[in-house]
Amino acid sequence: LFLMASPCFAGLFEVGISGSYRKTNFDIQTVTEMETGTASLGYYFWELSALELSYTQGDALQTTANYSAYRVFKAAGVDLMVTLATKDSAFKPYIKLGASYVFKDLRVYYSPGLISNNSAHSEGFTPTAGLGFKLMIGPQFGIKIGVDASTSPIQTASSSSNPAAPTTIDFAGTGGISYIF
Repeated sequence: LFLMASPCFAGLFEVGISGSYRKTNFDIQTVTEMETGTASLGYYFWELSALELSYTQGDALQTTANYSAYRVFKAAGVDLMVTLATKDSAFKPYIKLGASYVFKDLRVYYSPGLISNNSAHSEGFTPTAGLGFKLMIGPQFGIKIGVDASTSPIQTASSSSNPAAPTTIDFAGTGGISYIF
């Protein structure tokens, strides 16, 4: 009976985009610039539950008098998102759990005469979790705000430049728009 209850079936899609840019000037010679973009596609298979596919890419460059550090971050994931409100609510809090494939790369270039350049690389599958809310502006448009967390990729000898590295947790604040159709 539970699986055959057709009023629960939604069949709606949600497309979302978010992005960020930040430039921090510590002093005239120390500058950090970061930019990140995320695109997502969610399918609501029940009225308040969705599977969300997402892709995120971010870059950061920190320059000082002695070195430049360039970081790349990419993640493709899938999350089960459960909304904690009714279909007609304007304020829709949600929680989500899932997994993603993460790629992280760090390259440090030192000024001539200093120590040699180095790099670190990590990639692999990682569990993810998040919470946030969607504020509906109309029946189809919403503003989405949240926080996501993931661990460092599950380490294997071939997935990291340091397979014995300790597990770390990454956090990301997110904000963007969504369209439901």
